[in-house]
Amino acid sequence: KKKKFFFFFCKIVNYFLFCYIVMSCNKTTDLDSYLNSIMGMFWCGFNGFNQLNIESSVALDFHTYGYEENFGEILQVAFSWSTASILTSSGKIVMSGLINKKTINFEILDDLGYGPFKSISSSESNILAIDSIGNCWSYSKCDFKWNDITSILQREEQVPVSKNQSRPPINHICCSDIIHLAVTYNEVYSIPTKIFNSKLKVTQVACGFEHIVILMETGCLYTQGSSSRGQLGHGELNEEDHPRLLKSLDGIRVINTSAGGWHTAAITEYNDLYMWGWNHSGQLGISNSPDNGGIIMAPEPALINWPEETDIEQVSLGARHSMVLTKNNILWGCGWNAHKQLGIKTYQLTCDRMINLSNLSPLLKCNLRKIVKVVCGAWNSALLLGK
Repeated sequence: KKKKFFFFFCKIVNYFLFCYIVMSCNKTTDLDSYLNSIMGMFWCGFNGFNQLNIESSVALDFHTYGYEENFGEILQVAFSWSTASILTSSGKIVMSGLINKKTINFEILDDLGYGPFKSISSSESNILAIDSIGNCWSYSKCDFKWNDITSILQREEQVPVSKNQSRPPINHICCSDIIHLAVTYNEVYSIPTKIFNSKLKVTQVACGFEHIVILMETGCLYTQGSSSRGQLGHGELNEEDHPRLLKSLDGIRVINTSAGGWHTAAITEYNDLYMWGWNHSGQLGISNSPDNGGIIMAPEPALINWPEETDIEQVSLGARHSMVLTKNNILWGCGWNAHKQLGIKTYQLTCDRMINLSNLSPLLKCNLRKIVKVVCGAWNSALLLGK
């Protein structure tokens, strides 16, 4: 009896200790809500239109998102300046924030039968989405209408690939306020105009405010658009009207890329990180202090050094901030933090070196889940978590 009582007492103590730790990390009294949300997403940053569903206009630390029980598991999140859009495992899109002068709080968009969707990207005016058979759709946040993008792409007629698909499917999409991209197996469209065609597969596209990055299956990169802040990486500030091979990384196989407002990043097959472009807020992880030469711009890819030997797994860039995930599940970040988009409480508006966010965020300190995906919006950040 004494042994049973002792084990029962230990269980009670452990339970209350666990509750205390969780509530201390998340600052919530609802344990069940926290346990549900920890299986979905943490997010932070600008909240001027309540797109993060918290009381403050700025999320001072990472906060949990706890709605996946109602809408399904989170597959993807996309930010614009005033909205947050979430793609769920049911193929539905859930949106929060300001739409056509009206604030909404996690409402499911009516897909009018065009879904279920498997990928989304968001700008201030619209959402791009790919459906289950590879058609591309655009949802207008102004008139709440869906438009068929696939049918307006200016491409040559090709042999049908299936009974339901008369043209090659759209595999990737990406958009910012002035750039909207759709990608088939080997073609890139700045909707609706074809801007790139290759015999090889396009594995990823990314876009900043004024530039485009195209990653091929061979590991080479092409960039196009404005290079006013060196974001194209060619060592000069000339605008490129057509995709141009990034020769400075020629011979180095790139496996992942990301484009921020005016800066760009690439991860190589050896898990090294290269960054280039604007560094006004230290978003390249390179000091811009006078003692370091005052590097405000890097017009060519620069290898980012780390305080210890580190293998890079993911990188995502915002308007003027950057987040990097290592293979040992450690989150790093640098750049502009005025809206706490780095997920840490600090009075510094910028951080011009890579800092270990996992050690500074109370919520990340308690997190035992694998970070599956890092997503940076212009002024926001999100971490998708594994189960």
